Amino acid sequence: MLQYIYKTLTGFRGVFSRHHTWLVFVMIILGFMASSEMLGITSFCRFWLLDSAGYHVLLHFFRSSAWDLSQLLDHWFNWVLSTNQALRVNGRLLSFGDHTYVPKEGRKIPGVVTLHQNSETQSKPSYFKGQCWGALALCIGSLNAPFALPLRFQMHLGFEHLGQSRTQSSPTLPQHMAEMALDFALKTNQGILMILDAYFSVASLFNKVNRVYHASTRKPCVEVIVKAKKNYVAYFQADPNDYVGKGRHPLYGDSLHLMEVFDHLDSFQTVSACIYGNQEDIFLGSMDLLWKPIGRLLRFVFVKTSYGCMVLMCSDLQQDPLQAVELYCLRTRIETMFEMFKQVLHGFQCHFWSKKMPRHSRKPQSNETLVSPKPEDLKIVKLCWEATERFVNLAAIALGLLQLLALQFSASIWNRFEGFLRTRSREIPSERTTKMVVAQLILTDFLNLSPSAILREIRADIICHKIDSESILSGDSALSEAA
Repeated sequence: MLQYIYKTLTGFRGVFSRHHTWLVFVMIILGFMASSEMLGITSFCRFWLLDSAGYHVLLHFFRSSAWDLSQLLDHWFNWVLSTNQALRVNGRLLSFGDHTYVPKEGRKIPGVVTLHQNSETQSKPSYFKGQCWGALALCIGSLNAPFALPLRFQMHLGFEHLGQSRTQSSPTLPQHMAEMALDFALKTNQGILMILDAYFSVASLFNKVNRVYHASTRKPCVEVIVKAKKNYVAYFQADPNDYVGKGRHPLYGDSLHLMEVFDHLDSFQTVSACIYGNQEDIFLGSMDLLWKPIGRLLRFVFVKTSYGCMVLMCSDLQQDPLQAVELYCLRTRIETMFEMFKQVLHGFQCHFWSKKMPRHSRKPQSNETLVSPKPEDLKIVKLCWEATERFVNLAAIALGLLQLLALQFSASIWNRFEGFLRTRSREIPSERTTKMVVAQLILTDFLNLSPSAILREIRADIICHKIDSESILSGDSALSEAA
């Protein structure tokens, strides 16, 4: 397993202009995978036994110009696809998209806005300060036991801190998610089938993904399956023979409230399907109907299960209804990914801030009151914003490596696992179980008298302080002004 990790990290060497910057990158990834705590950069120093000089090396690494996040993610995309673990449906890669909110109270942290969420418990406030992160994940493994491998994280609110004013033409959260999927599809030259929840069932998302086609296949780069909201209305196509007046023929026929379809279950088929991991008989039906917000046909899939009634909207008119239902039930894997990312790797535990940021209130206020930094300070604030995204995306790479290890070395992981589990949820170990095993292997190799080549370089060049921070990084003049 260690050789697999080291070989993978060695493949990232070409992304960094300096060898020692790449070594720091390796330290960050291994730190995420092996550290018993994660409270920010300080935890990396505790794990690698660094002092204050090492702390500043790691701090400046996230603002260094010796590497570019987009190039790093491009390599990550291509390497994940080269493992041949990605699931494909009708020739398209299966992916998930969603947003997650991260509470933050720092008064000078970029991207911190007022957020609102409806929670069924009283332990969460309705309004709070924090960051809104959009995530794109790739479904890997098998349909029976998949993982949602994180491909990319982006902050999707608070762009006023980057000097961008809010206008009516500003992208919405669904449009940001569509842009992430399109960027991945175009960079990898792959077709994507993206599964989304009801929040994304808006016209702007469908219009965004429908504008970009593959030149070779002449099909949209991204197709979507999204849950419809309960108050939606669709229309039958008008029969041109029923129109005898002047002018163009009408496009829309009779209207149909989607949830009223379930009043006629006798017209549904009864089929067996895998619903959230359990096989059961369901009522299933589908129709191609016009949806006025986009002015074109969508395939609507109506299903009644033991969990209730649900309507799915499919942009592909050739989508198999039963397959659409089973694929949508896999969307819960991204929720599991968020849980592992927050509770196991603590990937959002970064505290980058800048003294150039206008101080904002800790109390929830209208986001209309967000203030942009001064023009001469925008560069520093953008570095701070990017440092946050770099930290989170490096944690995503570490989590993805743990998932791939769980798929390819499941037997070895269970044999080496010494912890207690009351029951095993499935044969493939979870990210938490894999992390416990990998952490022991990395620590053993680190303390070994003759460690692996990568750890030998880290011990000699960084931990023993044979190089200073300026030789590790790029010497960017802006680093001295970072918060």
